[in-house]
Amino acid sequence: MNFDMPSFPPRIELRQEWRVIGLSLLLAFLLKQIPWQGWALLLRPDFVLIMLLFWAQRRQDGISFGLAFALGLVTDVQDGVVLGQHALAYCVGVFLVQHFQRRLAMFTLRHQAMQIFPLLLLTEVVALVTGWISTRTPQGGWVIATAFTGTLLWWAVAYAGKMPAARSE
Repeated sequence: MNFDMPSFPPRIELRQEWRVIGLSLLLAFLLKQIPWQGWALLLRPDFVLIMLLFWAQRRQDGISFGLAFALGLVTDVQDGVVLGQHALAYCVGVFLVQHFQRRLAMFTLRHQAMQIFPLLLLTEVVALVTGWISTRTPQGGWVIATAFTGTLLWWAVAYAGKMPAARSE
C-alpha cells in the first residue's frame, strides 16, 4: 500500500494568492509615494488602507493585526507622522472589516461600498485624533473627502477583484 501524502495544489494557489496580496500592497505604497500636491493631496485616499481592508474582507486568514500594525508603522515613517498613528487606524479598520465580514458578503458591491464608507471615515478619524492628541493640529473637514474617494477606490478594487480574469483557478 502506498501511504505517501498526495501533493496539494492549493498550496500553489495559496502561494500565488500571497504574491498577489504582496504586489497589491507594494503598488499601494508606490501610489502613496507619488508627490501629490494641491487638491489631489487633499483628496488622496489612503491606498494602503484600502488594500488592507479589501484583503481583510476577501480572505478570512489573510490579513492579521500584526501585518496591519507593521504596515501602519511603515506608513507612519513614509508620511513622517507620529509613530503609531496609522498603525492604530489600520488595526481598527482591519478589526471592523473582519467583524462585519459576513455582513459585507451579503451585499452587492454598491451596498458594500456604502458599508465601507463609515469604516473608512472612522479609521481616518482615529488617525486624525491620534495625530491631534500627540502633536499635530487637525487638517479640517478633508477627512470626509478622503473617506469618500477611498470608498470609490475600494469599489473599483472590489469590482476588479470579482472579474473572472482576476480570480485564480
